[in-house]
Amino acid sequence: MAWPTPQEYNEAIQNPPTAFTDPELRSGQPVLTPLGLPRPITGNFASVYQMVCAHQRVWAVRCFLRDFDDHQERYAAISQHLAQLNLPYMVNFTFLADGIRVGGNRYPILKMEWVEGEPFLPYIERNLMAPAILLDIARQWVQMAQTLAQAGIAHGDLQHGNLIVVQGQLKLIDYDGMYVPALAGRRSHEVGHRNYQHPQRSEATFGPEIDHFSSWIVYTSLVALAAEPSLWQRLRGGDECLLFRREDFVAPERSPTLATLEQVGDARLTRLAATLRTLLALAPEEVPPVYAQIDLNAIRAQSSINWLRDHLGGAQKAPSTTSQTVGQAAQTQQGNASWLEDFIGAPDAVASSASYRRERTAAAAASAALLTAAWLLIDLGAHGLATPALAVAAVVAGNLGYLGYRYRLQAEVVARRVLHRQLRTLHRSRRALEQEIAVIKRNEEHIQRVHNQQISRIERALAAVQQTEQRTLAAENERHRRRIEKLQVQRHRQQQEETLKAQQIEMQFKECITDIDRRLAAIGQAETNARRKLLEERRRRFVAEFLHRQKIEKALITGIGPAVKERLKEHGIVRVTDITAERLAGIPGIGATRADLLLTWRQRVESLAWQGAPTRLDRNDERAVHRHHARLHDQLHKERDRLERKLAKQLTAVHDKAARQTTRLAEEEAKLEDRHRRQVAEIRKRQRERTTVLLAERDEIDRQAETFLEEVEQMRSGLARRQQQLDAEQSALEALLARRETLHFRTYLRRVFWPR
Repeated sequence: MAWPTPQEYNEAIQNPPTAFTDPELRSGQPVLTPLGLPRPITGNFASVYQMVCAHQRVWAVRCFLRDFDDHQERYAAISQHLAQLNLPYMVNFTFLADGIRVGGNRYPILKMEWVEGEPFLPYIERNLMAPAILLDIARQWVQMAQTLAQAGIAHGDLQHGNLIVVQGQLKLIDYDGMYVPALAGRRSHEVGHRNYQHPQRSEATFGPEIDHFSSWIVYTSLVALAAEPSLWQRLRGGDECLLFRREDFVAPERSPTLATLEQVGDARLTRLAATLRTLLALAPEEVPPVYAQIDLNAIRAQSSINWLRDHLGGAQKAPSTTSQTVGQAAQTQQGNASWLEDFIGAPDAVASSASYRRERTAAAAASAALLTAAWLLIDLGAHGLATPALAVAAVVAGNLGYLGYRYRLQAEVVARRVLHRQLRTLHRSRRALEQEIAVIKRNEEHIQRVHNQQISRIERALAAVQQTEQRTLAAENERHRRRIEKLQVQRHRQQQEETLKAQQIEMQFKECITDIDRRLAAIGQAETNARRKLLEERRRRFVAEFLHRQKIEKALITGIGPAVKERLKEHGIVRVTDITAERLAGIPGIGATRADLLLTWRQRVESLAWQGAPTRLDRNDERAVHRHHARLHDQLHKERDRLERKLAKQLTAVHDKAARQTTRLAEEEAKLEDRHRRQVAEIRKRQRERTTVLLAERDEIDRQAETFLEEVEQMRSGLARRQQQLDAEQSALEALLARRETLHFRTYLRRVFWPR
């Protein structure tokens, strides 16, 4: 069975009640071209028609241009899987195996919800100068790729023709090549658009990974256009592609698109170009998903402005900023180290025994003085061991106190004490800085929270405006539908009345006209019968006159003499017509023999009379019969023409009256349609004005939040630089502290009393 052509589909869809099996589509009407023909959107595999059904519900009817053996099984599996997921990127559809009748045969169709949106390429071209919108689409793209992968499905033909943008959100259409888990192990019926697919992809490549390469291509193109909108003109974007073509994939070493991305001077685009070169060296099923390389959570956590800066400004400004910061930190560290070295002095070598001569001499002198005093006290009369013990304790305490004082004056001890004091000061500064950073973070969170609350309020208001518009439009559409239905009822009733009236008039005249036709048809036979009847009358008259002239007395009748004739005359039998069996039986002397002779003679005379009778009418009789029936024929024809003219006149009057009523209803319907369009336009205008006010308010809130966040970011950057300086100072102090020898008090005492 040959598959229908687009022209055959066009002819069938012109009459929905006979073309479709679905009740809703049977009652719908296709959207027409200015020529009054169905307007299809034809692709490689199907033609799509827009059908407006009851309650202004619009459906897309997808009619396939070629057949696949497992078409119904595939779409049944796809429909069942998508129905369980309810993904926001998909359009509801129903596969109808015998959905349309074309040329006496039935073919499958796809009944899909019609989504009003903007095609992907025009949307991208319209927003080339709005990088934030392009990057938001890129974010949605990555999120969509991740969502599809988590659902275990793949579209199979991710390209601009299968994407539409509905109120800024992505929608996928055309599910012919979709993969779902129930189709595992099968082959694909298509390999996707050549400008978006891996050059090595074939029909055998059919699994959840078939979208990975095309996801990279679309994402890279969106980020590149956001960073450098002029690439659209330079690389002829929009010509059945975003930026890349199949030639770029087949020979990446000669690809002008990849070379241009590498020469733009944007580090991010350079990395993406290098990534694509790497992906082209892999097999299609080995290409990693794009969402695995993009931090989607980080993108969600950032504001759109910060994310925009990360994608556009960060790649170019980060190197210089980083270099400057590192240089400042190094200079700060070097300066602090020099300053500390100047203040503390260079670390000395291990002190020699001569360095502690003063401490030893002072300790010895103090000990000798205290011991001398103790002996004098004993000589003066002190008794017991208390006095020497006190003297020894005094010597030990005095020496320890003196040596402790001298220990604190040691250069190493002083230097470490200064370093520790500086470190404590740095720690206090760091705590204060951390508190300031925490305050900045709280301020930023507060700004974000207030911004989100305001944006949520505006989004709710926008949603309420949209819902109000939808409800108002739905109510207006319902009122318009009722008015149109009322007109249709009137039109239907008027048509019925017209038909009934015409039938009554036709029935009224039909019997008369039929009777005239029957009489006209019988005129020829009547004329023939009239001729035959007149001829018979002429023959009978001839025979009667002939017989009337034949008298018995003059006739020669064998066996009948004059006496018999005289007897017959006496009884009134004079002519041949008087001879009958009944009359002969009553005459005396006429026996059976003479009666038979007389009857035989009569029969012979009658036979001779009939033989002599005329066999056709004369010319006058013929003309008289013909003129009579010709006049009758003319009269009937005139009567029939008169009835037909009267019938036509009355039918024309009925149709003219119906036409005037139809014109009046059409004018009234046109007025209703015009009124409906004006009211719909007014409703949408009011909602657009409210939406414009809310969007302006949202833009102002975004601008204010961006300004506040930029100030916060500047403060954060200053604090970050200050923190780097403190880190550098701390590192320098810790390095100096590590290089200096640790002089413990016990070591100091050993060096004082036991010098080497």
